[in-house]
Amino acid sequence: MELEMKNDIQQKQALSQKMIQSVRILEMSADEMDTFLSDMAESNPLIDLEKTLPDGKEERKGRLEWEQQNDYQNASYYPSDSEQENRDEYIPENAGITLEEYLMMQVVPLCRGNYKKSIFYYLVKSLNGWGYLDGDLKEMAKELGVSAEELEEHLLKLQSLEPAGVGARDIGECLQIQLKRNHPQERTALRIAEECLELIGKRKFQTAAKQLGEPVDVIKDAMETIYRLNPKPANGFSNQERLQYVYPDVFVTARPEGMDVMVNDALGTQMNINPYYLKLLEDSSADDETVQYIKRKLEQVKWAVRCVEQRNTTLQRTAKAVAEWQKQFFADRGGLVPMRMEDIAAETGLHVSTVSRAVKNKYVQCSRGVYPMGYFFVGTVGEHTPEEVKKHIKLIIEEEDKRKPKSDQKIAEALEKKGITVSRRTVAKYRAEMGIAGTGGRRE
Repeated sequence: MELEMKNDIQQKQALSQKMIQSVRILEMSADEMDTFLSDMAESNPLIDLEKTLPDGKEERKGRLEWEQQNDYQNASYYPSDSEQENRDEYIPENAGITLEEYLMMQVVPLCRGNYKKSIFYYLVKSLNGWGYLDGDLKEMAKELGVSAEELEEHLLKLQSLEPAGVGARDIGECLQIQLKRNHPQERTALRIAEECLELIGKRKFQTAAKQLGEPVDVIKDAMETIYRLNPKPANGFSNQERLQYVYPDVFVTARPEGMDVMVNDALGTQMNINPYYLKLLEDSSADDETVQYIKRKLEQVKWAVRCVEQRNTTLQRTAKAVAEWQKQFFADRGGLVPMRMEDIAAETGLHVSTVSRAVKNKYVQCSRGVYPMGYFFVGTVGEHTPEEVKKHIKLIIEEEDKRKPKSDQKIAEALEKKGITVSRRTVAKYRAEMGIAGTGGRRE
């Protein structure tokens, strides 16, 4: 038996704790930032927090609190509970816990061997309000500096946690996860979720039955099982985005010379370093252990300050670009115009993922009220925004003969006459988003 030694050089990009903290701080709202600084001060004796509201911020805060309690005209722009279905069985007894907290409690025991807490945390932070995973796995893996296979492995483990269906990438995968775990004997229901969910959504039971080679009665029985599943795994968990009162992260004021944009710097909280510990560093009689401890804590403070400053700078650049792009809205001279994440990324020179994180959980205060930053990102359908198309669809449906309601294809043809070219599938999508039933559900 021969022993052989050889050099093997590998290059790996590790997801450092500092990088994770930087991403977390970028995503924080003003209120979350205030809590973060308070927590840091409790764990780091070098930090002294000072609450200040310079330059008229005290007056602004008082005005803001009044507006938040009386701003009923903007209620339609906040996420509404009416879009949630009445599914009481999905609401946990302790609804005060967030989905993120609930998942991380389950993740911690799994973090051994090949599983990394940092990757789980990244995936959990990427879940949307329904509990689905947003984003392309390959792009996410590239951002993390890990392989797509490793990220996929962590995602599969995340999908094995409770609530069932969390981490799915679409409603079909969400239902498949629940069926495999809780109803493994329901093979037809699983095939429906995998192969013809769209047909069932249109109530084309005959077509689905023919495609699956099953009697219509079997299809309808399987659908009873699917109807009992939870299409929104995040239902019932506390969601910070649904709070009625929020502190704006950005103030936008339209002036003749342009948009005035100011970042709310954590409600006036300033982080200072306690001078006592700085003197200890200069004290030649201090022992090495004390000096090293102070240096370590001082480095933590410096890094946190850099992250906060970078977060505010990124948010300022992003908000400024958004305000300039949507200036007619902020100046109260019109509605929103089409704007994508890619547009703001190009304007600011930032990566699209950075823009996405910068606007996440953030709110804007302007003369028209308080709005989530995501509200200003509007896609296009030809030369029209989705909201404009939806208004036309709603008007067409309101004027139709209720005894012979228009099909989605007929609605698309009616839109074509108005100069709006959309496909039947787009009509169906927008109609569903407005909560309007299909032809069969509207027939009187």
